[in-house]
Amino acid sequence: MASFTYQRQVAAPPETVFEVMTDHERYAEFTPLRKSSLERQGETERNGVGAIRVFTALGPLREEILAYEPGKRYSYKMLSGAPLRDHVGTVSLTPQDGGTKVVYALRTTPTIPFVGGALIPVVKLSISRLLAGIATESERLAAANG
Repeated sequence: MASFTYQRQVAAPPETVFEVMTDHERYAEFTPLRKSSLERQGETERNGVGAIRVFTALGPLREEILAYEPGKRYSYKMLSGAPLRDHVGTVSLTPQDGGTKVVYALRTTPTIPFVGGALIPVVKLSISRLLAGIATESERLAAANG
Protein backbone atom coordinates (compact mmCIF):
# COMPACT_ATOMS: atom_id res chain seq x y z
CA MET A 1 0.00 0.00 0.00
CA ALA A 2 1.12 3.54 -0.72
CA SER A 3 -0.19 6.74 0.76
CA PHE A 4 0.66 10.38 0.33
CA THR A 5 -0.74 13.81 1.05
CA TYR A 6 -0.69 17.00 -0.98
CA GLN A 7 -1.28 20.43 0.48
CA ARG A 8 -1.99 23.51 -1.54
CA GLN A 9 -3.11 27.03 -0.77
CA VAL A 10 -5.82 28.36 -3.09
CA ALA A 11 -6.79 32.04 -3.28
CA ALA A 12 -10.52 31.32 -3.20
CA PRO A 13 -13.02 30.61 -0.43
CA PRO A 14 -13.62 26.96 0.59
CA GLU A 15 -17.16 27.01 -0.85
CA THR A 16 -15.81 27.95 -4.29
CA VAL A 17 -13.02 25.36 -4.18
CA PHE A 18 -15.49 22.68 -3.08
CA GLU A 19 -17.90 23.62 -5.86
CA VAL A 20 -15.14 23.29 -8.46
CA MET A 21 -13.73 20.06 -6.98
CA THR A 22 -17.11 18.35 -6.93
CA ASP A 23 -18.37 19.55 -10.30
CA HIS A 24 -17.33 16.25 -11.84
CA GLU A 25 -18.79 16.92 -15.27
CA ARG A 26 -16.62 20.02 -15.77
CA TYR A 27 -13.21 18.48 -14.92
CA ALA A 28 -12.25 18.19 -18.60
CA GLU A 29 -12.63 21.99 -18.93
CA PHE A 30 -9.90 22.87 -16.42
CA THR A 31 -7.75 19.76 -15.85
CA PRO A 32 -5.63 17.57 -18.16
CA LEU A 33 -8.49 15.05 -18.39
CA ARG A 34 -9.88 14.58 -21.89
CA LYS A 35 -13.40 13.71 -20.80
CA SER A 36 -15.43 13.84 -17.60
CA SER A 37 -18.99 12.79 -16.92
CA LEU A 38 -21.40 11.81 -14.21
CA GLU A 39 -22.52 8.20 -14.66
CA ARG A 40 -24.86 8.28 -11.70
CA GLN A 41 -26.13 11.13 -9.55
CA GLY A 42 -25.67 11.12 -5.80
CA GLU A 43 -28.32 9.93 -3.38
CA THR A 44 -29.39 13.37 -2.13
CA GLU A 45 -27.17 15.79 -4.08
CA ARG A 46 -26.20 15.54 -7.73
CA ASN A 47 -22.44 15.30 -7.05
CA GLY A 48 -22.76 13.91 -3.51
CA VAL A 49 -22.58 10.54 -1.79
CA GLY A 50 -23.26 7.70 -4.20
CA ALA A 51 -22.43 9.70 -7.33
CA ILE A 52 -20.25 7.85 -9.82
CA ARG A 53 -17.96 9.99 -11.90
CA VAL A 54 -16.05 8.84 -14.97
CA PHE A 55 -12.82 10.53 -16.03
CA THR A 56 -10.84 9.77 -19.16
CA ALA A 57 -7.13 10.46 -19.42
CA LEU A 58 -5.65 7.42 -21.19
CA GLY A 59 -8.70 5.29 -20.44
CA PRO A 60 -11.83 5.69 -18.32
CA LEU A 61 -11.54 5.78 -14.52
CA ARG A 62 -14.71 5.24 -12.47
CA GLU A 63 -14.95 6.64 -8.97
CA GLU A 64 -17.72 6.72 -6.39
CA ILE A 65 -18.24 9.54 -3.90
CA LEU A 66 -18.18 8.23 -0.32
CA ALA A 67 -18.44 11.43 1.76
CA TYR A 68 -19.70 14.88 0.84
CA GLU A 69 -19.66 17.83 3.25
CA PRO A 70 -20.15 21.03 1.21
CA GLY A 71 -17.36 23.53 1.71
CA LYS A 72 -15.39 21.17 3.94
CA ARG A 73 -14.62 17.66 2.75
CA TYR A 74 -15.34 14.89 0.31
CA SER A 75 -13.90 11.46 -0.36
CA TYR A 76 -14.09 8.90 -3.11
CA LYS A 77 -13.00 5.40 -4.00
CA MET A 78 -11.88 4.13 -7.39
CA LEU A 79 -14.17 1.48 -8.79
CA SER A 80 -12.30 0.59 -11.99
CA GLY A 81 -9.95 1.79 -14.68
CA ALA A 82 -6.46 1.46 -13.20
CA PRO A 83 -4.34 -1.40 -11.85
CA LEU A 84 -4.98 -0.22 -8.29
CA ARG A 85 -7.11 -1.48 -5.42
CA ASP A 86 -8.21 0.07 -2.14
CA HIS A 87 -7.75 3.45 -3.85
CA VAL A 88 -9.40 6.08 -1.64
CA GLY A 89 -8.90 9.84 -1.73
CA THR A 90 -10.06 12.37 0.83
CA VAL A 91 -9.96 16.11 0.23
CA SER A 92 -10.30 18.49 3.18
CA LEU A 93 -10.75 22.25 2.87
CA THR A 94 -10.12 24.79 5.62
CA PRO A 95 -10.16 28.60 5.50
CA GLN A 96 -6.63 29.95 5.72
CA ASP A 97 -5.03 33.32 4.97
CA GLY A 98 -8.07 34.65 3.11
CA GLY A 99 -8.26 31.57 0.92
CA THR A 100 -8.40 27.82 1.33
CA LYS A 101 -5.91 25.23 2.48
CA VAL A 102 -6.52 22.08 0.46
CA VAL A 103 -5.28 18.79 1.89
CA TYR A 104 -5.60 15.84 -0.50
CA ALA A 105 -4.81 12.50 1.15
CA LEU A 106 -4.65 9.36 -0.93
CA ARG A 107 -4.06 5.70 -0.21
CA THR A 108 -3.82 3.06 -2.88
CA THR A 109 -2.39 -0.36 -3.61
CA PRO A 110 -0.93 -1.25 -7.02
CA THR A 111 -2.12 -4.64 -8.27
CA ILE A 112 0.67 -5.40 -10.75
CA PRO A 113 3.36 -7.54 -9.09
CA PHE A 114 6.92 -6.18 -9.01
CA VAL A 115 6.33 -3.13 -11.27
CA GLY A 116 3.23 -1.75 -9.55
CA GLY A 117 5.31 0.63 -7.47
CA ALA A 118 6.24 2.47 -10.68
CA LEU A 119 2.59 3.57 -10.89
CA ILE A 120 2.80 5.65 -7.73
CA PRO A 121 4.83 8.50 -9.30
CA VAL A 122 2.27 8.60 -12.14
CA VAL A 123 -0.60 8.80 -9.64
CA LYS A 124 1.21 11.57 -7.73
CA LEU A 125 1.81 13.57 -10.92
CA SER A 126 -1.82 13.12 -11.98
CA ILE A 127 -3.12 14.39 -8.62
CA SER A 128 -0.72 17.34 -8.72
CA ARG A 129 -1.93 18.36 -12.19
CA LEU A 130 -5.54 17.86 -11.19
CA LEU A 131 -5.11 20.11 -8.15
CA ALA A 132 -3.38 22.76 -10.26
CA GLY A 133 -6.35 22.91 -12.62
CA ILE A 134 -8.81 23.01 -9.75
CA ALA A 135 -6.86 25.82 -8.06
CA THR A 136 -6.70 27.88 -11.24
CA GLU A 137 -10.44 27.49 -11.94
CA SER A 138 -11.36 28.22 -8.30
CA GLU A 139 -9.26 31.39 -8.31
CA ARG A 140 -10.76 32.46 -11.63
CA LEU A 141 -14.30 32.02 -10.29
CA ALA A 142 -13.47 33.81 -7.02
CA ALA A 143 -12.03 36.77 -8.92
CA ALA A 144 -15.07 36.92 -11.24
CA ASN A 145 -17.46 36.84 -8.27
CA GLY A 146 -15.46 39.02 -5.95
